[in-house]
Amino acid sequence: MNIKISVRELVEFILRSGDIDSTYRGKNRMSDGTKIHSKIQKSMDENYSSEVTLKTEIEFSDLKLRVAGRADGIIKEEEKIIIDEIKSTTRDLEKIDENFNDLHWAQAKCYGYIYAKDNELSSIDIQLTYVELDTEEIKKIRKSYRFNELEIFFKDLTDRYYIWAKLSRDWIEKRDESIKALEFPFDRYRKGQRKLAVGVYRTIEEKKKLFVEAPTGIGKTISTLFPAIKAIGENKGEKMFYLTAKTITRTVAEDSFDILEKRGLNLKELP
Repeated sequence: MNIKISVRELVEFILRSGDIDSTYRGKNRMSDGTKIHSKIQKSMDENYSSEVTLKTEIEFSDLKLRVAGRADGIIKEEEKIIIDEIKSTTRDLEKIDENFNDLHWAQAKCYGYIYAKDNELSSIDIQLTYVELDTEEIKKIRKSYRFNELEIFFKDLTDRYYIWAKLSRDWIEKRDESIKALEFPFDRYRKGQRKLAVGVYRTIEEKKKLFVEAPTGIGKTISTLFPAIKAIGENKGEKMFYLTAKTITRTVAEDSFDILEKRGLNLKELP
């Protein structure tokens, strides 16, 4: 089994924790951040390489994890190599120190590990470049790391991710086996049910849209849920959303899941 994940996704999945900071950054601020990133990169000299793709593979006994990402910059400074991670902020730079955000360091350290491994470096520097959006003032914080430090850090991240990935894979296999063995929960289809079920399945398979108008009582809910679940078991989808405007129709869907689960279905649902 192969899993692809970005450096940022890996770091945020394993290390992200709660924060009481309620600062909101709208689309304009995000766009400003992208522009300032580009502006800083373009202002650098020939020793600065921007948007450098870095990737590595970690093989476990039953899974191969592919981790990739792009470092904002790699600086060649005499005999030193520096990984540069640019972060835009609305915070006063005086309030930002090396303990400001562990995720920023973690992301850059992953890039540092991959680059050092690929280039057989015994040490590498990590630099966080903070830029205040309104003033464009810049603050740089740099640390040096030995390769074995970064290797231990990166291995810890991937080992912890593997535990989750294995649990997730095992659950999916159990779910899919139950779906494959699942049969329509009633002895026979009502008039129009089979046609609807086939239409739903084909629509999912062909990635199209289906609009249905049918009278009350023909069994629309089970005729929609059953083929959608079958499609998930055949890797034609990952999640299913059942939207309703009324509580009573939500209850019908919940009852349908109960019926299917009693017939052997293993499926996680959230009301």
